[in-house]
Amino acid sequence: MRKDKNIMIRVSRETHTAFKKKAAEERTTMSRIIRELVGMYLSGEFELAASD
Repeated sequence: MRKDKNIMIRVSRETHTAFKKKAAEERTTMSRIIRELVGMYLSGEFELAASD
């Protein structure tokens, strides 16, 4: 049984293209960046700005 779960997010075509390009330039994947950000959020290293 697979233990990993997928998370689907929606972004504009332009954001996806720019994100994919920047990740490739940094020789990484979009998935790795998102996993790192989620980890930072869970550990308290990353907080969202307050919304009005």
